[in-house]
Amino acid sequence: MRERLKQIPPVPRVMLGTLVAIILLAVFKPPAETRDVSKHYDRVRYMLAEPGARAPQIQLFGRVQSPRAAGLTAVVTANVADIPVRAGNRVSQGDLLIQLDDSEAALARDRARASRDEAQAQLQTTRLRYDSDKQNLVLEKKLAQLAADNLERLQSLRGKNLVSQTQLDQAEEAKARADLSLAQRQLSVNDFRNELARMEARLASANAQLKQAEMDLGRTRVEAPFDGTVTRVAVAPGERVRPGEPLISLFADTELEVRAQIPDRHLPAIRDGLLQGDLTASTHLEGQTLALNLKRLAGDAADARGGIDGLFAFVDGAPAAALGRPITITLTLPKQDQLLALPATSLHGLNRLYRIDDDNRLQRVSAEIVGESMDGDQSLLLLRAPQLAEGERVMTTQLPQAIVGLKVDPQPVPGSNADPGVTEESSSTENQGE
Repeated sequence: MRERLKQIPPVPRVMLGTLVAIILLAVFKPPAETRDVSKHYDRVRYMLAEPGARAPQIQLFGRVQSPRAAGLTAVVTANVADIPVRAGNRVSQGDLLIQLDDSEAALARDRARASRDEAQAQLQTTRLRYDSDKQNLVLEKKLAQLAADNLERLQSLRGKNLVSQTQLDQAEEAKARADLSLAQRQLSVNDFRNELARMEARLASANAQLKQAEMDLGRTRVEAPFDGTVTRVAVAPGERVRPGEPLISLFADTELEVRAQIPDRHLPAIRDGLLQGDLTASTHLEGQTLALNLKRLAGDAADARGGIDGLFAFVDGAPAAALGRPITITLTLPKQDQLLALPATSLHGLNRLYRIDDDNRLQRVSAEIVGESMDGDQSLLLLRAPQLAEGERVMTTQLPQAIVGLKVDPQPVPGSNADPGVTEESSSTENQGE
């Protein structure tokens, strides 16, 4: 046997020895120690389901705006003479905001006044000319009649060769001139109404130009159209402005309101609340809680994304808030029946709750988010879950591996309706009261 082994080459002999050693170790290996492993379940918190009538609250994000915000522009071409206000100043209606140089506007007013005076004089001249023409028309008719009589007489004498042809021609010329003058005078009298209308229209146009010039002169003084706060001054003294260029912006700070977008899913309840008057809202601003009132819904949804804007008014008067300031609004909707108040950690995904059955296993329950509710400083979700009965245990722990049938180790949420300590304390308090 040894000689046969010696005949085997060294490398295969080493490999064969290693294989035999591995087999012997596997066969004669001592057994590993065994230990009992206790079953481990995830420890979770739960609360008891208490469906009831609750008022949902929703958080809205809005901005302060004013229904009366004006951007004043230049109406005349002029240089900026004086700006007595700055951005942030509060002004009253009629206060001077910007004074434009009125030299050019005053000259335009004077020219318009001169044109008006000239039109008045021309109208008076037209009336005087008419009176004169009426008087002269009578004389013109007499002169024409005399020229006709003289021509007829000379024609008779010419037939008797008592006058020369030259005298007859002169009489005919005088008769023609008299008729021409009479026709011109008659035309002037007949055209009086048309001439009077032209002069009156010219006077009306001159008066309108004068009023426009006086208005332009008055517009060199830019005044506040209402009580408010200046937000922006767009020009500087000495700058030349033209019609339509922006000068100054301001808003009515006594009529502030808040515009906030309301999601589509809450619109039906909000419309009902507007009709019934059951909506309340509030906001925190500079350390104060201010009451708001939803006045109306926007009629235009072009700029909305998934909702319609609501317009809120301050109940106790507008605060000193800057235009465009972001504000968080808590809107309380009318009460709804059969709503659960649970922590946000109870909800898995967007529409799932887990009920803990009698065998401490998880069962999925469909739920719908209705809104929020504040329990002291704690924010709770208000959910509608028709499959949950009163008193059933609802898991409030956010468990990533939660599946139907998973066994858990449930523990009540301290201080909740499922905490035995709270129940006993409540019972003892009732007994003391009795």
